[in-house]
Amino acid sequence: MKTNWKGLIAAPHTPFAADGSLNLGVIEKQCEKLITDGVIGAFVCGSTGEGVSMSVAERKAVVARWIDVASGRLKVVVHVGHTSIADAAELAADAQAGGADGISALAPYYFKPASVGHLLDFLAPVASAAPELPFFYYHIPSMTGAALPMVSLLEQASERIPSFAGLKFTHNDLLEFAACLRFENGRYDIFWGSDECMLPALSVGAVGFVGSTYNYSAPLYQKLRAAFAASDLAEAMRLSDTVMDAVRALLRNPGLSSGKAIMEGMGIPVGAPRPPLRPLTTAQAEILVARLRELGAIG
Repeated sequence: MKTNWKGLIAAPHTPFAADGSLNLGVIEKQCEKLITDGVIGAFVCGSTGEGVSMSVAERKAVVARWIDVASGRLKVVVHVGHTSIADAAELAADAQAGGADGISALAPYYFKPASVGHLLDFLAPVASAAPELPFFYYHIPSMTGAALPMVSLLEQASERIPSFAGLKFTHNDLLEFAACLRFENGRYDIFWGSDECMLPALSVGAVGFVGSTYNYSAPLYQKLRAAFAASDLAEAMRLSDTVMDAVRALLRNPGLSSGKAIMEGMGIPVGAPRPPLRPLTTAQAEILVARLRELGAIG
């Protein structure tokens, strides 16, 4: 069920009010910025969206709001991953019923799958709850501990998941990523998920990208993609250096907290992350936003 989606898909932050409750009214502002910046989709309730810190009911509410405000102008891919198959399947069915464009799930991260077969035992009933939607496995071993071979997953997935469409590949193993891109002559969509390494990913053939920094720095990445497409390697390398400098600045503090501070600094009030994460201090946020503006990573 390959989609052939090309371009940037942002992983948006879930906006919270001061008391920690959902602040769904902000999503329209988030969505309009993505559209203005040429982003093609939103990967909702993933790591950046703090999906694992939200209840099933909250996740459904966020998804419904994104589908409503996107109104067909953005692809809405819903992360339904959970440690419970039943809850993940419920989220998948809800996404299909609500009009989402795709679903994705990561590996269970408490009791971990010991093999690709065990992982598919978990994923297959989740995907089957939304059989009309393309299903993408969210490969993020740094968070799940499931460092399984992805080519093996591609070899076995379609037999267990008819709607299998590919991967969100958030891992810096470029060799494995390239092998996945070339699997059966590009049978599946393989979305690159490490923003700071876009140029290396482009060099091996990446065409689709999912990332958190596209929420605020999409124009910078669009310029990088355009320079690479024009074979202007010097400009592409210059822009890649800017991307890496911006990510280094962001990662001086916890990345999710930094991302939310940047959004706040740009006038999009997504609020603080949920515990156990903490927001940046006012001083930390001001230094970060100033540095990204100095680099030209944000407007």
